[in-house]
Amino acid sequence: MKNQQLVAAKAVDEVDDVTNVNDPYNIAKQGGKHSGFYNEYAKKPDSQIRKGIESINKQISEHQKKIEYPQKFISDFDNLDPRQQKALPDKWQSDINRQNEQKTILEGLLKERGL
Repeated sequence: MKNQQLVAAKAVDEVDDVTNVNDPYNIAKQGGKHSGFYNEYAKKPDSQIRKGIESINKQISEHQKKIEYPQKFISDFDNLDPRQQKALPDKWQSDINRQNEQKTILEGLLKERGL
């Protein structure tokens, strides 16, 4: 029985690899997470989507710098409570994760349009 479950799980993983059903673009397109973002950008011209990707790339870069050098962005960072010192980089990483998902959605829209 356990072997069958492993085989079934592997088959699901292989299907996911082929169809990318767990891809943020497909999830959003099907009405899941970030569907509002998808619906908003689906109406926009290609130029706006490209501009959105560029903007997200800048935001990701900015957040990566904040994680690497928090003192440059928050003057009293070293005086913050240790919990806050941990929470801020965690939040910035969470922002990066969300931004990467949104970027994948925008790239998916362009790909769907044949661009």
